[in-house]
This record gives sequence, structure tokens and C-alpha cells, in this order.
Amino acid sequence: MAPVTGIAYIILKPGIQLTGSSTEAKAWAEALSTIQAQEGYQRLHWGTTLEDEDLLMLLIDWDDVEAHHKFMNAPVYTPFKQTLGKIMTGVHLFHVTPSPFPPKVLGEAPCIEFAAFYSPGPTFLSSMEKFVGILAENWKEGKIEGFYGGSYGESVEGGLVKHEEVLEGKAAGDVEGLGEGKVVVGFLGWESKEAHLKFRETELFKENIGLLRTDNRGAELFHIKLTAA
Repeated sequence: MAPVTGIAYIILKPGIQLTGSSTEAKAWAEALSTIQAQEGYQRLHWGTTLEDEDLLMLLIDWDDVEAHHKFMNAPVYTPFKQTLGKIMTGVHLFHVTPSPFPPKVLGEAPCIEFAAFYSPGPTFLSSMEKFVGILAENWKEGKIEGFYGGSYGESVEGGLVKHEEVLEGKAAGDVEGLGEGKVVVGFLGWESKEAHLKFRETELFKENIGLLRTDNRGAELFHIKLTAA
């Protein structure tokens, strides 16, 4: 099976600090150590979003989705969930098959633009590929500042909706016409959130963003400063 990146949206309890010597920080470090000890684990990155400090994004590269499923079915998973329960109120999880893999940009860029597009049509993945290619080509020509490259891929699972809807108890079947409910995720690297916002004001962005604004049923976007572990 193909290697995957597991994506977990973790809703933190208010005021949680994930670094330092607090009980919550120690619980987070323990949880990460448990993940790293699993067969099929490759690497992980994590960080709270700049838009919402209570939304933690955990991105884990696995040999394949079965490696993660094996972990979820192992005896160690119950105490692992109990440890995470000390810091979180909810979680939304799925897997994507990024291209290129591994998504090296996660560890190279100071800031990651995380963009998820829900219920993409049959041509959307190729549109994402074209969009990222346009950015890379124009960066090489010196027409874009602060761009670090990107990786993108479609979810393994179907039946997906935005994380807010999951936490509200909704499911894909609640959305009329959702179909398989896949999601295409893009990891785009930038020097900073400001560099990305500056690019959004350019004619190059305005001429090409139409590639991503059609053939899907909505998107969500965050900026994250990731820590490798």
C-alpha cells in the first residue's frame, strides 16, 4: 500500500500549553513518544494554527494506512487516548496520499498554508497539481517571494466533512449530494503567513486561483508553524 500522511485536527482544552514542564506538556510529550515507537511510523510534525491557538494540527507520515490502523487496534492505544484526553476535547482524523511523499515542505518551510478542499470533483486533483506547479515555476523565475514549495494529495477515506461539522455531530450523509465525501489537501510552504497574504494580492494569484475555486463543495484554510518530532 502507498505511504500516507495522517492528519489529526485536535481541539485543545482552553489554556493548554504544549511546551515546558506543565502536566499537559508532559502528557503531550508522552503521546508523541508513543506514536514514534510504533511500527510503520516515519516522522511527524505538529503545531497550533495561527488563526486559532486551540486548534492543534498533528501530521504523521506512515508506511501505509494499515500501520496506523494497527496502532489504533493495539493495547497501547487505550492509554494513549487517555493521555491525549488530558489536553483535548475532540479530534477529527483522516489520511491523505501526498505527492511528493514524504511532504518535505512540512519540515522546511517556516509557515505552512494548510488548505483542505471538500468533495472534490474528478478533475480537482489535477487542478491542484497545476496550481502548485504554477507557483513553483514562478518562484524559480523570481516572481513570487517567500514560497518554499508544496505537496498535495487526496484522502484515503470518503465520507468526510469539515472538522467543525464533525465536532457538531454531523456526518457526510447529512450533506445532500456529497457523494463519497473525499478531501484534497494542499501543504504549501511560505516564509510567513504575511508572505502568503501578500501573494494573494498579486495578479498571478488572481489569474490562477480559479483552478481551486471550482469543482469542490467548500474549503478550509489555516496557517501553521510546525515543530518536527
